[in-house]
Amino acid sequence: MSDDPAILICVGATKAGTSSLYRYLRNHPDVYARSIKEIHYFDTVDFDTYQYQLKTLSRRRADLERQLAAAEADLDVWKSLNIQRQIADVAAVVSMLERGEDGEEDYLVYLLEGHDERKVACDITPAYALLSEARLRRMAHMAPDVRFVFLMRDPVGRLWSHVRMQAIHQLQPGEQIPDKAQRIMDRVVKQGLETQITSRGDYVEIAEKLKRAVPEGKLLVGFTEDLLTGEGLKTLCAFLGIAENPVKKELRAHEGVKLKLSDKQRCEAAEFLAPQYAYVEKTFGPLPARWQANMARI
Repeated sequence: MSDDPAILICVGATKAGTSSLYRYLRNHPDVYARSIKEIHYFDTVDFDTYQYQLKTLSRRRADLERQLAAAEADLDVWKSLNIQRQIADVAAVVSMLERGEDGEEDYLVYLLEGHDERKVACDITPAYALLSEARLRRMAHMAPDVRFVFLMRDPVGRLWSHVRMQAIHQLQPGEQIPDKAQRIMDRVVKQGLETQITSRGDYVEIAEKLKRAVPEGKLLVGFTEDLLTGEGLKTLCAFLGIAENPVKKELRAHEGVKLKLSDKQRCEAAEFLAPQYAYVEKTFGPLPARWQANMARI
């Protein structure tokens, strides 16, 4: 429909501030964002991860139902209604996933239903960065106005953040998070393993794929360090065709557990990621200060 909002698809990168971006957009009066940040429709269909995603949604629904029971016991009407909306969102996503490839129409309905004349509806799923060029091209034409955003965070900082997250997920009884994180980092940098981490931050592959798949003017590639600031948000809002909505303080990416990266490991990581720094500097212009500081170690 001509009066439908533009669709924004944020494809990551993982650990590059997409949660902060989602919170900003969800609070923007011109943007419609459902309660589920990462819908995971297209990657579930393409990579056949139905079992994992449906189990994740089942756990989320069970948790929401516990919260709803507590809110109703407290006679908290507003909270109860809010949780009921979240449960309905989970049920809608489960329904579209169960339809598989035939669920694309349900996906669009889910994104747009109830948008109330807002200008943009969004899906912020970093895993979409791993989709094929053909799939991304199809997504870019699934509606009259589809726009893509890709955030690039300093490669060393992004990698270390992702490693820390994986350390928590992979932690075994008797292991300590700092030791686990350092072992994972060594596997990535020294052995070329843990490719599920490095692929999420392969700016060369992802950006070039997006440039080929997305029509001109419909793709914004930006630095996390810039785009999540006041000036950067002006660029984002202009790209989306929405009013600027200033924030009282700078948005920050979710850092997770705080662990310091040693100088030795930082230098090793910078060397490992040198092609990423070189490509981004050549393709997207001057690098933010944090990027330049790590580049100096190469």
